[in-house]
Amino acid sequence: MPQNRSCDYCGDDVEPGTGTMFVRTNGSVIHYCSAKCEKNADLGREPRDLEWTEEGGDHGVEEAVEATESEDAEESETEETVEEEAEAESETEESEEAADAEETDEEDEE
Repeated sequence: MPQNRSCDYCGDDVEPGTGTMFVRTNGSVIHYCSAKCEKNADLGREPRDLEWTEEGGDHGVEEAVEATESEDAEESETEETVEEEAEAESETEESEEAADAEETDEEDEE
């Protein structure tokens, strides 16, 4: 039964009967899906430096952007909570002052 392999350079699938299998003298096997991957590997380019590879794609950047956005959202929620607490405290103080004023009025009436 044919096996689906992944390219050792870019991470794409290598269909059975396609691609290149490079066997080194030490016995290690490297699979390439295309001549593009083979040539970039021969030139010594790192896959993490190329956007079209799995390692170098924007995968990490998207996660970082999402993390930054979630942190920003948490910060804005915290700021809103602080503002709401400040408003609640000021309303409480106002109601206490109003209650004190009513008590003072009642005492004056007596």
